[in-house]
Amino acid sequence: MPYVNRFIEQETKGIKMESGLQKRIKNYLENTGFSVASLERKAGLKTNVVRNILRGQSKRPTGETLQAIAKVMECTVQDLLEGKTSPIKEDIGIFPHESPMVQFPDTLSEVLQSVLKVNKDKDYKFTVHQTLRIVEEIYSYTIKKDPPKIDIDFVEWFVQRVAR
Repeated sequence: MPYVNRFIEQETKGIKMESGLQKRIKNYLENTGFSVASLERKAGLKTNVVRNILRGQSKRPTGETLQAIAKVMECTVQDLLEGKTSPIKEDIGIFPHESPMVQFPDTLSEVLQSVLKVNKDKDYKFTVHQTLRIVEEIYSYTIKKDPPKIDIDFVEWFVQRVAR
């Protein structure tokens, strides 16, 4: 069971009622690999603000708190409150299309190697899921060329864009 799920279950002492806000934050943490503390820091919030929301101890966070969390999560306050649970980056159109069929396996392999090299060189920390989505996006872009050829400048630009 992922850490965030264990955290929620332990902290709520078995109560399984999650608000939309709790679902959205939990999903964000699972998809990005962020910790609760790193979300709080990045949002400029005091320690335990997000933790208290996840525990159900803060049932009505302030507008400023919601706005700070939404900004980090790259969504709207309304999205937070509705608890949409699809991955955040997909919601905002970073990965806007359907997954392509693998027509060029060698190209796919080259894209993967290029992304992994950029990640290593720049010391980016992505989850496996994030890495595969980045590879998918770059592969989709690459196969539109005739013949398909990897643009390393695009790879570096795209990976850096997602890392922000």
